[in-house]
Amino acid sequence: MNMLTTRKTFLPFALPSISEDAIEEVANVLRSGWVTSGPKVKQFEMEFADFVGAPIAIAVNSATAGLHLALESIGLTEKDAVITSAVTFTATTEVICYFKAEPILTDVDPINHLLTPETLLATIERECTWNGSELITKKSGKVVRAIMPVHLAGYTCDMERILTIAKKYRLYVIEDAAHAFPAVHKDKMIGNWGDFTVFSFYATKGITTGEGGMITMKDSSRADHIRKMRLHGINRDAFNRPGWYYEVVEAGYKYNLSDIQAALGIVQLKESHAFWERRTQIAKRYNETFSKIKGLKLPNEDLLGIHSWHLYRVEIDPEKAFVGRDTLAEELKERNIGSSLHFIPIFEHPYYKKKFQFDRNLFPNANTMYARTLSLPLFAGMTKQDEQDVIDAVLDIFQVK
Repeated sequence: MNMLTTRKTFLPFALPSISEDAIEEVANVLRSGWVTSGPKVKQFEMEFADFVGAPIAIAVNSATAGLHLALESIGLTEKDAVITSAVTFTATTEVICYFKAEPILTDVDPINHLLTPETLLATIERECTWNGSELITKKSGKVVRAIMPVHLAGYTCDMERILTIAKKYRLYVIEDAAHAFPAVHKDKMIGNWGDFTVFSFYATKGITTGEGGMITMKDSSRADHIRKMRLHGINRDAFNRPGWYYEVVEAGYKYNLSDIQAALGIVQLKESHAFWERRTQIAKRYNETFSKIKGLKLPNEDLLGIHSWHLYRVEIDPEKAFVGRDTLAEELKERNIGSSLHFIPIFEHPYYKKKFQFDRNLFPNANTMYARTLSLPLFAGMTKQDEQDVIDAVLDIFQVK
């Protein structure tokens, strides 16, 4: 293969877009002297809730913290289990393990690699029994308490049908929406469907606060509990404390977001639509250009709503394309272009293999996904030249004129 499309500098698969307005907003917080959780966090929570149309938004220092707090608020224990997707980042399942509870994995659909109503019901039938009041796991006898759908890459899970199943089996729904801002499902933005929705503001996400996350929800009493638990179980945070006195009412955690991060988030939120438009534009250009490549399955629009285009994932059939996934990744790297994999299935990781002894044969679609998919560069700050470099490199590797 020739090297005509090699860049002089490395192009990562994702980079944050930080404007001068965001830098100035952060600088103003630094000048103010109030840099921990305070007025900017409150403002960010209110503006985020308004943006997605959720009644309540609670800022935390990561999406992992948000998922953990959501599970803690429903009283998860080591006697319980939670159903989630086999194709997700470890954070989704590790938070279940914090409680010594059991993750029950579903396979994914073969197109978008999501937990679906069909994969959910198949998993329930295979792994559980219904005793009339509770869903019990057949092997361990644990009580299934919740479903955690994962909105992978920006596609949305079929929340309406998942909620119907959850209601039937008396399960909470905690959405992992780390990839789903600003995604729309049917007539509502993600953030309005389940009992809890957890967003990520990590450096590679649709908007960033460096590290950070947000929980949206409807239940005000659970929200009050989560607010206490995110800051050591203290009944008043420092910003709302009238004097020196406070009380620790729970054994909580250190999961609060700072005003420095929130200031960045406030500006990123204002800029988020422009970010989404640029990612959408790049994804459409990729689709138009790469459609001529045999054996390359491309991501399409979300048929259930509006794709957030957090990731651009392609699936390579090596027999038709004559190039495998690993070769594509290596050749892109040779041309100074980054790529990534989303995700190595949970059952493939040594910890989960040893702890839960998952049978990988139960997840044929997740196995195929793992062997064939790759995420190409997609972020709002990509220049037209960056975009063209990726296109030229991919066409060159697949030897398409």
